[in-house]
Amino acid sequence: MGKRNPYIAALIAVAGLSFALHPAARPAGAPDVSVTVDPRVELLSIIFRLAGNPEYRQGRVPAYNRDIDEQFGPFQADPVVKLAAKLRETRGVSFDAVMGLAVHVTDAFDLKEAVPLDPLPASLDSRWTPAAAREFLALARAFVAASDFKGFIARQEPLYLKAVERFEEVLRAEGHLEWYDAFFGQARHFEYRAVLGMANGGACYGVHSDRADGRSDIYSILGVWRVDGRGDPVFESDMLSTVIHEFNHSYTNPLVDRFAEEMRPAAEKIFGVVSEDMSRQAYGSWMTMLYESLVRACQLRYTRTYQGQAAMARAAEAERTQSFYWVGDLAELLGDYERQPRAYADLAAFFPKIIAFFDDYARTVDALAAEIRDTKAKRLQEWKEKGPKIVSMTPADGATDVDPGLKTIVITFDRPMRNGTYAVMLLGGLDHFPGSGKGAGYDLNRRVFTIPTKPLKPDWEYAFGLNDENTPAFAAWDGVPLHPVVVKFRTRK
Repeated sequence: MGKRNPYIAALIAVAGLSFALHPAARPAGAPDVSVTVDPRVELLSIIFRLAGNPEYRQGRVPAYNRDIDEQFGPFQADPVVKLAAKLRETRGVSFDAVMGLAVHVTDAFDLKEAVPLDPLPASLDSRWTPAAAREFLALARAFVAASDFKGFIARQEPLYLKAVERFEEVLRAEGHLEWYDAFFGQARHFEYRAVLGMANGGACYGVHSDRADGRSDIYSILGVWRVDGRGDPVFESDMLSTVIHEFNHSYTNPLVDRFAEEMRPAAEKIFGVVSEDMSRQAYGSWMTMLYESLVRACQLRYTRTYQGQAAMARAAEAERTQSFYWVGDLAELLGDYERQPRAYADLAAFFPKIIAFFDDYARTVDALAAEIRDTKAKRLQEWKEKGPKIVSMTPADGATDVDPGLKTIVITFDRPMRNGTYAVMLLGGLDHFPGSGKGAGYDLNRRVFTIPTKPLKPDWEYAFGLNDENTPAFAAWDGVPLHPVVVKFRTRK
């Protein structure tokens, strides 16, 4: 590793890696921010990866994926993994709920409660209950000891250090964190923490935890989704908008909570039209739709401030492809809030305008529904036509006489695929998932993908998926994803 950046103050320990921007390197008005690889995040990501959560099965760092599969694959039937799968199925514990619990414990090894979990803290997602969280943490402590998780973290230190140093350089050069005070006003009760989710691929999260002293730690958990030719993480300036997005949640979500009842009628009407697309992105209610709407609109204002109106327009069009059809217009409205001299003390004072915006938009839902139907039909057809195809599979989808002694599932694509990234989806619970949880990968030409199987039961139905609409990790070399595929087969008696 090369010479360490002199503007980084580093703390390196088995508990984690932490870097803070040197005060002399920060623009005026920018807050302190730490950049870390957080073992708490890695631990819960790994457990829910083993449990089959698709959002935690899209890691993009090939060597890291292999090390996880090699060390933790034998623990796929561990009690904490089974509980994680049950919590996902029964209470929807997934996505940001997982990361939310991670930041409410003291560290990844003792897993003590940083604040009491009973009653459930307001900063912890309600998909958890105090009893469920405590049961999970007790089983996770046993998992940490049995799997030598501490040893795993220590062995990954060179990779973590390289990732943190590379990200810190981009953040320091182009992060523009001074924007927060300029846009939202001063909020010095926040401690900013940028965390690299090494196993999380393209999934990113904004969560926070409140302290007993009244301060809050706000987290932008950035998945690592780009690697260089050697498979090491790389970060580019376009990733910084995601960091801004996730930090924004800690500012804007409380405002949505505050005005929720006034916004409910319009939001419920809009959500009724886009609920299918929202739910696929893990935004399963009108409230989460509002959270994302305001966060994304504020993020567009950040883009306009530092990249200009044309860049904001392009970003707004990208939001439309994610079914946030109204976010570009909401961002334009926020221009009135930003106009100098400021006529509004803060964003809360501007909220009557935001409420009126959603009331007006709700009156257009019939036209919106027609637009969505046309857009989805066109997008689906383009995806099917342009995306990679499966030319053969052993066993075939729908096979009913599969040998229980089958050792591998072999899938052949019609073109070279992107290496180091794939998403084999759990369907129907672990008992019906045929994969062993380790050793999956491509051949040298990246056209043949092999999934080692666990010991299969006779006369038993198995199922798995390749991609879903939220996790398009199987993709051709040029980045065009595989259209989601569901595979089912049954073993013979």
